[in-house]
Amino acid sequence: MNRKDKSSRKTVSAIQNTLLQLLCSRRVREIKIVDLCTAADINRTTFYLHYAGITDVLDELRDEITERVFAATDPTTDFLDPQDPLPFLTTATGVFETYPHFADFIRHSQDADVFLTKLKNEFTAKLCRRYLQSCKNGEENAECVECVFRFLTAGVLDTYTEWLKSDRSVAFSTILAKCAPIVAAGQEILAKRS
Repeated sequence: MNRKDKSSRKTVSAIQNTLLQLLCSRRVREIKIVDLCTAADINRTTFYLHYAGITDVLDELRDEITERVFAATDPTTDFLDPQDPLPFLTTATGVFETYPHFADFIRHSQDADVFLTKLKNEFTAKLCRRYLQSCKNGEENAECVECVFRFLTAGVLDTYTEWLKSDRSVAFSTILAKCAPIVAAGQEILAKRS
């Protein structure tokens, strides 16, 4: 099946968005495929053309978000000023906002933390790989660099996910400014190692 086909893409979007909406009031294990199909106005055969089960929808959604965020960010500039992850996170926010029920899912779903943790881990791993590829001596110190980088990235992404769950009354740039000294200290360590 070609996910780029307009009809397929429309069906996949309907399934993803409907699942996000259902997850605002139910746990993932409580949602039956028949309920999802009814709410998405598709039949079960159509669902099974795209997915094997409910968790596959979430897995693909997470992969899709990761792919879209990283496709929209320039790997050569990610780490020119790593003390400022705001452009990357602004891109991520823009991608999240293209899913109509994503914000409600993050704020109200009991399954959001699991989803966000897996998403954070994917972001961290990809960012770490980009960073190591941009280092002059990345291979020599890869283990140390990876540990420090994962610590910093996970901290920023944890802060970001908490912000996503909030009412967003405080701009994320303000929150990030409070974290800047920690990120700068970590970046200094990374600069000495790479």
